[in-house]
Amino acid sequence: MSVLKELSHQGPLPAIGRGDTAVGKTLLAHLGIPMTSSKKAQFKGIVLTARRGSKAKDINRVNLFAKVPDWKVSALKSSRELLDAFGYGSGDERRLNCTVSAKQPNGQGLYLAVDWERGLLVERHRSVEGRTSDVVAWQLAELEERLDKTQPASAWIVAIPSKRDGEEYFHFRYVTFTGRPRAKELPRLLEMGTITVDHLISAVGGRTVEKGPLFKIQPRNVETLFPTTPSFDLLRL
Repeated sequence: MSVLKELSHQGPLPAIGRGDTAVGKTLLAHLGIPMTSSKKAQFKGIVLTARRGSKAKDINRVNLFAKVPDWKVSALKSSRELLDAFGYGSGDERRLNCTVSAKQPNGQGLYLAVDWERGLLVERHRSVEGRTSDVVAWQLAELEERLDKTQPASAWIVAIPSKRDGEEYFHFRYVTFTGRPRAKELPRLLEMGTITVDHLISAVGGRTVEKGPLFKIQPRNVETLFPTTPSFDLLRL
């Protein structure tokens, strides 16, 4: 807490990088933590999740973990097949960037359903004619295990963005601490649409790049999954 307090009292800091990852890069740089794509950043055993916002709990979804489907139980057998079936673009350049929820089909007709009998999270497709078909699936037990492993004690940090001379700055202002997740709640929250899945697949030439699927939750719903402390305004500590 003292390190975050000191960082907040420095005021707005110049952003490092651009886009969605800039806030995380800036935080890690000032904490002296190398950024890696293989696992979530940690500081003294606490996972750090930073996002832009204007108050302690904002509207931006946060990433819980990434996990590819279980291809053995999926109708499609690779990310490339998923991209070919539902991606957009032309020629050798295609991508599938979309959010999938259990609430309703998205623009590609994709939606999630929990198959309690088989113990699966199933992504399905609904055609314009109303026909449905299975696309890919995950073992619910494996999703619960991944959540438990990737989300130990966590600090959820909100940075207030601002602009100065055309450049972005971040003021790291609020933090909420959570304990280990209630992993058994994951299937129910997926079924309710509280947790969603983002596809981030692209192909240029013959190479397919998969940066997800990312399982995400709205900050306002964090308490349904994690034991949570009150939020702290770092500037007032």
